[in-house]
Amino acid sequence: MATSTTPATIIALQQLLSEADWPLRTPSVTLGLPRQPEREMVIIGNVTGSQEWAALGNSRRDEDYTIDLYVFVLWPGYTAVEAMSRAYELWAVVEDTVRSNLAAGGAGVLWNEIARPAGDVTAEDEGFAYQISSGIRVRARI
Repeated sequence: MATSTTPATIIALQQLLSEADWPLRTPSVTLGLPRQPEREMVIIGNVTGSQEWAALGNSRRDEDYTIDLYVFVLWPGYTAVEAMSRAYELWAVVEDTVRSNLAAGGAGVLWNEIARPAGDVTAEDEGFAYQISSGIRVRARI
């Protein structure tokens, strides 16, 4: 019996996002920061959460956890507004993919939701970067 649904959910999330229908071009989808950052990335980050014994079933447990998720765009020579617009264009694909598919793809996932999205713009030597930081809250049963 699995000790957590987290690994299966992360694998399903990475696969779903890698196969998503992205506008213009497909961003890099990684677990953790890559050694060489790319111009457009979707980064699956840390996981925090808890487990409790479930009411029914031998050794059954309920899990609540959040998977950190980041969308990063760095467009050399473009404005902050253009970088932000592209980041939210990618973010829309993330939202649609997670909301419609993750519970079906992750073993034991009962429900999930997008939590606390926030955006941040930075000026870089090459242009502007925009990052959307969020989390995917997951409720699962083992």
